[in-house]
Amino acid sequence: MTKYLLGIDQGGTKTNAIVCDTHGRILGMGHERGLAKTYFDDTEELYIKRIVYAANQACETAGISLSDISAVCAGLNGADWDFEYPILTQRLLRAVNVTDVIVLNDCMVALRGGSSQQECAVICAGSGLNAAVRRADGKEFIYGYYVDSAYAGADALGTAALRKVMEASLSLCNETILTELILSDLGYSSAEQLMIDLSMGKYNLARKTLAPLLLRAFALGDVEAKDVVETFARGLARYITVAMKRLNVSGSALEVVFSGSVFKDVGTLVAQKIYDIIAVSEPNVKMVHARYEPVCGAALTLLDREWGGELPEEVNAAFDESAAAYKLLRNLSLEGFV
Repeated sequence: MTKYLLGIDQGGTKTNAIVCDTHGRILGMGHERGLAKTYFDDTEELYIKRIVYAANQACETAGISLSDISAVCAGLNGADWDFEYPILTQRLLRAVNVTDVIVLNDCMVALRGGSSQQECAVICAGSGLNAAVRRADGKEFIYGYYVDSAYAGADALGTAALRKVMEASLSLCNETILTELILSDLGYSSAEQLMIDLSMGKYNLARKTLAPLLLRAFALGDVEAKDVVETFARGLARYITVAMKRLNVSGSALEVVFSGSVFKDVGTLVAQKIYDIIAVSEPNVKMVHARYEPVCGAALTLLDREWGGELPEEVNAAFDESAAAYKLLRNLSLEGFV
């Protein structure tokens, strides 16, 4: 009898779900919006509704029902403090009606999407950011709510890019191609009019959408974009080096996994800068770009358990082939961006 596994990744932007079998074949995928607000503010139980929708869609495309699922692993953006895991586990049990469930912080499934090593680190930068280091014995430190807003992924980069445009308009910094890129993208002729509309509440700007423009400017050598990226990189590098010291793994040759939308495409240049800073004090660490989207890491966590911690070559091959078919491999190409 075929055993089916369900992997879930829920962040602030989207909820993804995939179904695979124990041979590593991804059979179905589902999507829903994410959940930016924390679960304790979730009076409409959107956490449950969106997971159920994505899970059912994944099962439907796999040709099975949710009742056929044997085990679930979910990376959830609300799993940070220790006391949150049992709460979220109970909610997940109620959502999927499966008795075997695992709840992880969402950055830990992103980690598994890049490395199968037990001793490992991860920086996951999407709309927001999280970072973690895990020791070989399983002891881990996850930053969670301790991540400063100045380093919170695409939101932080977009906010900093907008600030540079405003400062340039006042001659508080150098002229920057960010001005042309951002004003053109938003349909404004002047920074002043944009600021007027923002201050008056006439324009609701999702600042994370400006991050790709900042990264383009950085790749083109813009001085002010470079200043933003360097500040961002120093802050993120510190999260890893400090956590390594906290866990007494300084000097380790652990892998640092880079995952999340910020580090795709031209964002690989930002990841390289962060790694270079980390390597100054931790020269033995290895840089790894996550091959898979985080939802794959949730499924791989279940497959690891199923196969005793090391996947057979044929299972890895089947997973990789089906992940490619479902477009779950991360795009790390610079083509067309520089």
